[in-house]
Amino acid sequence: MSPDKPAGTGAGAGAEGGRPAGPRASDADRERFAAELHGHFAEGRLSLEELQRRLDLVFAAQTLIDLYELTSDLPHPGPQLPRGSGAGSRRATRKRGWWPFG
Repeated sequence: MSPDKPAGTGAGAGAEGGRPAGPRASDADRERFAAELHGHFAEGRLSLEELQRRLDLVFAAQTLIDLYELTSDLPHPGPQLPRGSGAGSRRATRKRGWWPFG
């Protein structure tokens, strides 16, 4: 489904009389994608008209596939690492074998 097609008519629509194929979207899913679109608008990736058009489609989406297709041309945030798990973490690690330092 492209952002121009109504929800339920893209790849997420099943062959059985327009029934959705794939996991159904929840209200929380729709809200999460709406918030993501607002973020892209704030960063200048979407015009106000494009934001409104996509939001209309987000809230009409029936499946998660529909939602992902509405944002497929936009960068998605990567997975967030828990605090302290990055390179600067002070977690102790056990060294095995011979180490010339430390």
